[in-house]
Amino acid sequence: MKSTPTMKDIADELGITVMSVSKALSGKEGVSEDLRKKIFAKAEEIGYKKGSSFKEATRNIGILVTEKALNASPSLMSIQQSLISQLFQVDYYGLTEIISDEAEHLMLEPKLVKDRKIDAFIILGQMEDSYLKMLKNIKLPFISMTFIFDDETDGSILCDNLYFGENITQYLFDKGYKSIGFIGNRLFSTTIMDRFLGYHKALIKNGAKLNEDFVIPNVNEYGEEIGLFLPDDLPEAFVCTDCRVAYKLIHQLEGMDYVIPEDFSIVAFDDGIYGDFGIPKITTYSIDYDEMAQMAAESIVVKLQDPRVKLGKKILYGKVIERESVIEKK
Repeated sequence: MKSTPTMKDIADELGITVMSVSKALSGKEGVSEDLRKKIFAKAEEIGYKKGSSFKEATRNIGILVTEKALNASPSLMSIQQSLISQLFQVDYYGLTEIISDEAEHLMLEPKLVKDRKIDAFIILGQMEDSYLKMLKNIKLPFISMTFIFDDETDGSILCDNLYFGENITQYLFDKGYKSIGFIGNRLFSTTIMDRFLGYHKALIKNGAKLNEDFVIPNVNEYGEEIGLFLPDDLPEAFVCTDCRVAYKLIHQLEGMDYVIPEDFSIVAFDDGIYGDFGIPKITTYSIDYDEMAQMAAESIVVKLQDPRVKLGKKILYGKVIERESVIEKK
C-alpha cells in the first residue's frame, strides 16, 4: 500500500528543502512566487494533504529546560532568548517553563502541557532519561536541542561538540602548548562529555597523555557550581567548558599572583557574555545560537504542519574567536 504523501515528498521531487515547501504551503515569505506555484502544483499532483492529526489551538510553543541545566550552562539562556525571537518571526509565541529539580525527580508533567497552553514543545538541554521518556509519551509534536534524544526520536538540533573540543584543543597545541587541562564535569551532560572526548582526542593526536589531575570539575551532579580544586602541578593551558568557567578560573589564578596569558593560556566554549566581559578577553569557540534557534523554530513549525515529516538530525558548526587569553608559547 502506498504511503500518504508528505511535504518531504514534495521537497524531494522538486529538489528543495522541506522548509521551503512549508513556507509556500502556509503562505509565508521566503520563497519566490514562481517556486510557490511549482510547490502547489506538485502538491496537487501527488495528492498531498496537510497533516490533520493535530489541530493548532494556541500558536504557543513550549520551551522546556531544567533548573540544573540552566545553572550549569549559561548559554542555554541565550539560546532560549533567541528561540523566543525566532518563533515570533514564524508567527508563534515561545513560552518557557523551567523544570525544577523536584518536578524532574517526581516526574511531574510540565504545567504548560497540563494546562494545555502549547501546541508543541522544544526540549532545551539534557534532562534525566526517565523524564525524557515521560515527555516523549505526551501527544504533542516536539524536537530537542543541544543533545540527541535517542536513536528513534526524530528532530534534533545539535552542535558537533566532539569536533569543537578537538578543534579548540588543537588550537592550543598549535600555539606550542604541550600540557593542557580541562575544566568541566564530563559526567554532567553529553555536551560536556563530547567536548572532553574531543579534548582527549587532540591529546592523543599530539602524543600527549591524559593526566586526570588536569581534568577539574566545575559543577556537581546537580549542576551546582563547586570550587575549582587546582593541582599543585599546573598545566600550561586550560580548555574550559564555557566562558563563565574561564572567567572564574582567570580570577582564581590571578588571586594566586599569576598573570593571564603570560603564565597560562585559557580558551573556552560558547562565546557568552563573559567572553569579552573582563580582562583579558577570552578566546572562545563560538557557535551561532541565533542560527541554531532559527533552525529549531522552523523545524518545530514543520512538525506542527505535517507530523509525518522526518526531520532527522541537524548539525551546527562554529569557529574559534581569537581574543587576549592566549599567546604563543615561548
